[in-house]
Amino acid sequence: MTAIDFANSYMTWFGAGNHARIQLDAACTIVDEQAGTEESFYLIAPCRSERCYTADPLFTMPNYEFSGIWSREEFLLIRTHWVSERDNRMYGVIREHWDDVHLDIRHFEQAEEMPDRGAIVTATLANRPLIARTELRDEGGRQRAVLEYPVRTMNVLPVKAESIPRDPPQFQVDTGPLIVPDFGSTADHRIERFDMGYVVYQEFDQAEFILRRPVPVPSAEQPATETTDYSAVQIVAARNTVLAPPALA
Repeated sequence: MTAIDFANSYMTWFGAGNHARIQLDAACTIVDEQAGTEESFYLIAPCRSERCYTADPLFTMPNYEFSGIWSREEFLLIRTHWVSERDNRMYGVIREHWDDVHLDIRHFEQAEEMPDRGAIVTATLANRPLIARTELRDEGGRQRAVLEYPVRTMNVLPVKAESIPRDPPQFQVDTGPLIVPDFGSTADHRIERFDMGYVVYQEFDQAEFILRRPVPVPSAEQPATETTDYSAVQIVAARNTVLAPPALA
């Protein structure tokens, strides 16, 4: 079974003023069961707003987080500012904005599906890379989404843990950022119908997401403002799979 090697997968844009190579953080493939079609989308790693190839300071102020989602034909830039009222998303068609864009996606060719909790614990403590997939379905059963992402934080508790004895061994994924489809979205383009979030789970049939939303920040000196942070929790039925490439000799 193949799995994306996120540590060595990149989006690179080529433009007249700059070329930028950015690592991939997560992927999501949307499958339309009725139409028999599928399309993959990729979340790039976040960076900060900056000036390029000029005198310092290089960071722009006020600063903001820059991220985005890419498909083979389209992109969605996501700018998250200190205050939510300045946040913005920019949709575009790749060929109209850049000279070229490469999605270079490398794979582990022989990734092994972890069959149970014990295997996940063993692989974690052996420091094997872990890639997870979370499969979701819309309420009508028309669309299926397969989220794929590296497990950057994995909590485990072996059977013989002395402090908190458990049987069977336990695991809990806590990782992100990733892109989560909003099946109820009516946005014009499919690439706009995603939330950014983190996921946690300790079962194979349920996932808990925390999604980015504007959050009020109360202040005694001035009227409350809003900032965007991970604040909306969703618990959904899912199919979770943890994969690991072959162990190094």
